[in-house]
Amino acid sequence: MQNIEREIKDTNIRLCLDCGKCTVVCPVAQHDPAFNPRLIAQRRLSQNSHGSRDETIWSCLSCYMCVERCNYHVKFPVFIHALRAESLAEGTQIQCSHGGAVQTMMRLMAREDLQQKRLDWLPKDVELSKQSDTLFFVGCAPYFDVLFSDLGVNTLEGVKGALKLLNRARVSFNIIADERCCGRDLLLQGDRKGFAALAKANMEQFARHGVKRIITNCPECYHTLKVDYPDMLGGTGIQVMHLTQVVAPLLKSGKLSLGKLEKKVTYQDPCTLGRCSRIFDEPRQVLGAVSGLQLVEMEQSREKALCCGAPSWLQCGAVNRQIQKQRFTQAEASGAEILVTACPKCQIHLRCAQKSSDGKVATVEIQDLASLAAQSLD
Repeated sequence: MQNIEREIKDTNIRLCLDCGKCTVVCPVAQHDPAFNPRLIAQRRLSQNSHGSRDETIWSCLSCYMCVERCNYHVKFPVFIHALRAESLAEGTQIQCSHGGAVQTMMRLMAREDLQQKRLDWLPKDVELSKQSDTLFFVGCAPYFDVLFSDLGVNTLEGVKGALKLLNRARVSFNIIADERCCGRDLLLQGDRKGFAALAKANMEQFARHGVKRIITNCPECYHTLKVDYPDMLGGTGIQVMHLTQVVAPLLKSGKLSLGKLEKKVTYQDPCTLGRCSRIFDEPRQVLGAVSGLQLVEMEQSREKALCCGAPSWLQCGAVNRQIQKQRFTQAEASGAEILVTACPKCQIHLRCAQKSSDGKVATVEIQDLASLAAQSLD
């Protein structure tokens, strides 16, 4: 109880004015009248409902649209994460998508005796520097591509594209074989013990390899390593950068040049990279550096961008599909050939929506930002 009371204070949830602005902009609330952020807060603050008795807490997408709109910057998603942790502690059994395979994978990676073969995909022409104190954090792409092979996803193409861009720019970096999942999804689900185990394993690896800077292609990894790890550990002493934060300045200074692609694209702002981490310009600067590439914005973009519609591998149903259908409608209306995203999870969720829709959503091609930029180098 003491922890939840502290988090109630830290998230400013008591500053809620009950104005309903969060509900108006919430993608879930627009399709599900039972989901109402301010009422969830009211129920918990009144002590009439603990986390385990409020099933609506599992529907939140953690998209931060409510925080963007709130006049008092109430951190409702963080409050939800606290309620989920409370609920799990009370014995709640949650319904996970994909049979809980992703959660199982994350927890297996926290084991001390873990033996991984996670670098077999690494192209032989990628140049690594064992002496570099800069680490490229791969993330779960090698596992995602196996778990979701039926969807035809290839999130590793984004990783390979990122490595190609860094090599071309002569950015020195290393990759470690014993990297673990960053653990963000466990944190969002309320499994703080599992998250802490993964963070501990990763930090031990970083210390062993003398890591001082980390570059990620995945927005989830970026935010977790830059914000969540320091929050839990009281600081890490490691600089964390998203790939676009490294590449965009190099393009501007002329130290890196991209090639030509005659394509019309639209960009999907990942919630964690955009609203959560405030990285809006750099991805667009990378796309703008590709000659012949025409970027058109969707109806909702940047701070107002619509979420890909799926939570952190939790229950995924009709409401989530409606959000995804709405996003595909916006992508189609933009006239773009390609929907570009900087997030592997966006790619997975949107491809899943395409496959399960029986042709009822746009068949626009979905590509990773780094992969697309690297293609222009050829």
